[in-house]
Amino acid sequence: MRGHAYQLPSDVYRELEAQILEALTSADLQQLGYLLGEHDLKIELLSGEWRVLFDETEDDYFQVIDFEQRRARMAVSPDELADFVQLLRNGERQRRWAPISFGLAELTDALPVGVDLVGVVFVEESDDWQWVEQTHEIIAIRPEVFSLLEPHMRKLIEIGDHAALARLAGDHCEGAIEFAQVRWDRLMDDIRKHEPELLKVIHNCVALPVDYKSVREALDKVANPQVQPSLDAWLRVHADVGQYALYFRDRARERD
Repeated sequence: MRGHAYQLPSDVYRELEAQILEALTSADLQQLGYLLGEHDLKIELLSGEWRVLFDETEDDYFQVIDFEQRRARMAVSPDELADFVQLLRNGERQRRWAPISFGLAELTDALPVGVDLVGVVFVEESDDWQWVEQTHEIIAIRPEVFSLLEPHMRKLIEIGDHAALARLAGDHCEGAIEFAQVRWDRLMDDIRKHEPELLKVIHNCVALPVDYKSVREALDKVANPQVQPSLDAWLRVHADVGQYALYFRDRARERD
């Protein structure tokens, strides 16, 4: 899931602060929408952006994170804004976050510096994205991106939220190979026959960048262009560009 950052004028935030904090704990998105009302700024944060941001600020700002309910919420009051903006503008942090920074960069530029003119409320997106039918995929993630996302990917694997995991990987991927069901089934059959060691990697969901060469070589052996044209094309054109982490998206996991 992704998130949204809403900017509220300081007088509005202060007037509603008690209600906002209570709603962040228990209200659904529709109720929160009614409470937040009109806002001057709404910025979308990709799946990895809000996770990294929340992880590094969990001791500093009011947060509500519930993985089972897919809730991810945070409030920064006007009194806390100057410190929050300073955190976002920290040069070392910006360099570290640069590989995944899209909405965060926009948010950093948009927030006023050294003043208490606004409060900021972070709220998760609606769950509409879950109802769009997707395909099986092999998703390539650059090493510098993977180093930021890996702890969050491992957490989602641990709790079994493979839909959110696919959303996270897809938001920050370098490229993806899609497979219709019949081609995914054929790929699994061919791997089982010719490269059975690769099945363990696929079962574990993620192949590390350090293992990329061996995984790529195994995929080369089952990438028959007559049967797997998308896989064959990706391996020929993109496989040697980087040393990627690979996420294997098996849609069956998301239906469990």
